[in-house]
Amino acid sequence: MNLVPPTYICLDLPEPQASEVMALRRRYCQRLKDFPPEITITGSSGVGAMLPQLHWDRVEPKLEAIAQEWAPIRASLGGMVRFPDTDIFCLSMSDPMPFMALHEALKHSGIAFEESQFPFFPHCTIRMAGPLTDADISALFSLTVPGESTIAELALYQRTTDDRIVRVWSRPLAGS
Repeated sequence: MNLVPPTYICLDLPEPQASEVMALRRRYCQRLKDFPPEITITGSSGVGAMLPQLHWDRVEPKLEAIAQEWAPIRASLGGMVRFPDTDIFCLSMSDPMPFMALHEALKHSGIAFEESQFPFFPHCTIRMAGPLTDADISALFSLTVPGESTIAELALYQRTTDDRIVRVWSRPLAGS
């Protein structure tokens, strides 16, 4: 696999939350209307995307080991957060600790990552760009995605040259 495009390690959000997130993205952000509903574990905050000069045959066994070691995570999405001085809105995680622990495990797995200027904050992005009215801002802060789900899929996503995000690898979380 080619790791030259920015490559992110994510957890796929399951149904029915995935469909609810997609509906919110389509309503509030054209840039994210086809972006897979996920929680980015590396690439957004904490550590950056995987370094592009890595060799896949050395990276994949480390990812396989993480997927085998980690059990699926029971989780629910929390309240809406706006990143300071931006128009980026995301849903926080009700309990961020399992995501923080997985982020740390990946950070220390031997996979090299780009640097990130932001501390790790597990979240599901709803909106990134475009005009916002005061009514939009109020509506965004009032949104929730109810329910608890089992997040059970570790995945790699890459940004393509035409700015799409595509899944290039995935494994179930198989630990107990």
